[in-house]
Amino acid sequence: MASKEKVDPRFRYIGFEVHPGKAKPFWESEEERKRYEKRVTEQQEGVQPERAFSFIHVEMVSRADKFFLTLGNLILIVGLFLPWFKFTYGDSAVMFSGLGVLANLGFVGSLASWSGIAAQLEVVAVSALIVLAPLIGILNLVMLHRGKGVEDRYLRGVKNSSRLFFLLMLLWVFVLVLAAVGFAMPFGNLGIPRIGMESFNLLAFLTTASWGFYLTFAASWLNSTMALFL
Repeated sequence: MASKEKVDPRFRYIGFEVHPGKAKPFWESEEERKRYEKRVTEQQEGVQPERAFSFIHVEMVSRADKFFLTLGNLILIVGLFLPWFKFTYGDSAVMFSGLGVLANLGFVGSLASWSGIAAQLEVVAVSALIVLAPLIGILNLVMLHRGKGVEDRYLRGVKNSSRLFFLLMLLWVFVLVLAAVGFAMPFGNLGIPRIGMESFNLLAFLTTASWGFYLTFAASWLNSTMALFL
């Protein structure tokens, strides 16, 4: 009896028995073959090809994020020159910009020293806000619009500078809490009817605050909210 011919096991894995017959075309279409050849050519020329969609090509800071952060930063910078507080003496009104408050810090600080620790802390906190708001705005603006270079380093710079907006919001909360606690006015209302005769409270603070104060607060809130999603 003739022995059965042995079959090389390799043949079982290259299509002779698993998929017998004529092999199917390797390319599904001529366009697919051309796309592959194009990628190979680009790779040979030093261009690293990627898939049609890749998260590598997704902007880490979107255009919308950059627009709103830039808007907020510009407001924080310009806010230094906008009116923060307004006081009425009889028929005349006096406004103090952020820079004007800093220029009269000695006078304001001397009045606060007669009103106790709460008034002194209020002056320090408001002064810190006026100084830090434009500085943080400038820093974040530079980080946003510098040359990207290495993408990870660019995003890290934007994130780190954006976290400083949380510090601004903490200062805002501290300022408003101190105003809500209130403090005595040892010299009465100093001729400023809005302050009241005996004490300075949250209502008096908010009514003496001007639109530059509120605009800077809004910009701080906007940028700190944007920083949460970076």
